[in-house]
Amino acid sequence: MNKSFKLPEIRKEAFIQARESLGLSTKELAAKACLSKPQIEQIENGEMGSFYSAQIKYTAAKKVASILQLNEDQAFDFAQVDPLMKEVATAAPTKKITEAPVKAIPIETATPVAKPQLAVELQDFVVEKGSNKTPSTNSSQKKLILLLSLAAAVVFSVINLRPLFFPEQPKEELVVVQEVAPVEPPPVSDPPVAEEKAISPMPVVAAASPAVTTDCPPAESAPTTYKSDAPKKPGDLVYVLSKTAQMVCVIDVLGKVQSKQLEPGVGVSVYGKAPFKVLTAGLDQVDLYYQGSKVRPSNPTGKTIVLESAEFPQPLAPTDSQLR
Repeated sequence: MNKSFKLPEIRKEAFIQARESLGLSTKELAAKACLSKPQIEQIENGEMGSFYSAQIKYTAAKKVASILQLNEDQAFDFAQVDPLMKEVATAAPTKKITEAPVKAIPIETATPVAKPQLAVELQDFVVEKGSNKTPSTNSSQKKLILLLSLAAAVVFSVINLRPLFFPEQPKEELVVVQEVAPVEPPPVSDPPVAEEKAISPMPVVAAASPAVTTDCPPAESAPTTYKSDAPKKPGDLVYVLSKTAQMVCVIDVLGKVQSKQLEPGVGVSVYGKAPFKVLTAGLDQVDLYYQGSKVRPSNPTGKTIVLESAEFPQPLAPTDSQLR
């Protein structure tokens, strides 16, 4: 009656004590046994995640036991293993050795003359080859493949290298050239004399004074006037910062109109000669800066303001002592 082969149980504590007595870590022992560190740890804790089967784990444990100088009884528990199976499990694997058959050489005792050595060797060769016949189809297939490869290479070379060895003759083309008679230009006649007309002088148009464009907001009849009390800069610049999308126009004393389409949060600097008239959609919708300070109009609900320039003191020239 056949019995299932049961592997012996690995004594985990024996492996741990033997490794620690030799002063080896799991990583060092794994390097000696050509195994991974998780495999050494699973031999010691009884897990199987790093092994494909229990037989592979048992074989690896035997290898580790030989490195740790543990015998079979110290490394494994054979209590649940059949004695016959124990002998099979602990037996060292042996290699199967096939002995060559002894060839008998016939010797004719009746004839005093022995066979020539060449005949004996030829007979042995025939006997060996007769017992080990191998088909020669592989060699013939290899030769056929080699011949086909050579033939393909020759055909490819002939097709691609043909223009080098057999150049084609240039084709002759017949070109017909037609002569075209030159065309004589028509005779040039005298240009007709144009009638003289009296040129009347152009009327002189007086230069119109600059006016506010139609895109600008309408100017108020009684605008607010502003003049700085403590000017910090000259009065030739007005800075306008818009709070809403609107058209702002600035007119200087010479009548020069500068219109600016502003977006919310966008400012613009306007240069000119004071006083300036600023036309807006509403003074409360813009921030004006003039002569270094913010303009605070007396009528914030108005739309037009006149900025008058205050006298700005010029800085004194440095004396010789200050230059030194």
